Amino acid sequence: MNYSKEIKAIVFDFDGTLIDFNYQASEYTRTALERLKEKEYKIALASGRPCFLALKAFYDVFGDYPLNYVSGCNGSEFMDVETKVTEFINPLKKDDIAKIETVFHDIDYLTLGIYEEERFLVNRLPVNPVIMEWMNARWLKPEFYDYQNNDQERSKVLVLNDPVDRKREEELVAELDLDRYNHVFSSPYCYEITPKGVDKAAGIRKLADVLNCDPKQILSFGDMENDLPMLLNSTGVIMDNASESLKERIPLHTGSVDKEGIYTFLVQNHLI
Repeated sequence: MNYSKEIKAIVFDFDGTLIDFNYQASEYTRTALERLKEKEYKIALASGRPCFLALKAFYDVFGDYPLNYVSGCNGSEFMDVETKVTEFINPLKKDDIAKIETVFHDIDYLTLGIYEEERFLVNRLPVNPVIMEWMNARWLKPEFYDYQNNDQERSKVLVLNDPVDRKREEELVAELDLDRYNHVFSSPYCYEITPKGVDKAAGIRKLADVLNCDPKQILSFGDMENDLPMLLNSTGVIMDNASESLKERIPLHTGSVDKEGIYTFLVQNHLI
């Protein structure tokens, strides 16, 4: 593919792709974004966060950069940044929230969280300082919420865990009754549950419809398991800080988030 001629949009995952897990962006990444300002590509963010919070996090790091679109909650939401209108795509039903909480209810060291605009509703207040730090970095103040009495649709449920327990969590969730839902690790801290049929590929399909282009004319960058559907359904590039199992699935590779990964790929393929 002649990227400079065929690509219509560039989509970036945020955590682990544009920024590292210390909430820092490399100078190479900043330079790449600055150079993209001069081009005609549409620029989009694909995040596990809800659209409004993903946009806030992006601006906090990169300033008032001219983003065009945001795909949030792993494909459950889509925002046109110019209008600030968010469209919800196939949310979890009201009773799904209670069912999911029941599955995790007896695992008292895990905290469930759901977004409600600026509020972050949890099934139990976290005592693990690692989880509190994760929330604080995202401007989230946990509020206790009775999941069994949930009265509205939700974009997703987050299961928050300490990264040191990642292996234990992977073994645990493999045994749980979650076949009715998509469920995937989106970061070392977060396991996410969304409806079947909703993942980051849904955001790619929506963007392709908006731009009236083929999904393969969308270039995307990611590093985590929740990015895989996006990478497979677009022209996907995987970061070097991704796991080896994910890198085996994606043919296009670039450097890590803390170095010049994004910048190098864009330069080598004449996109900037």
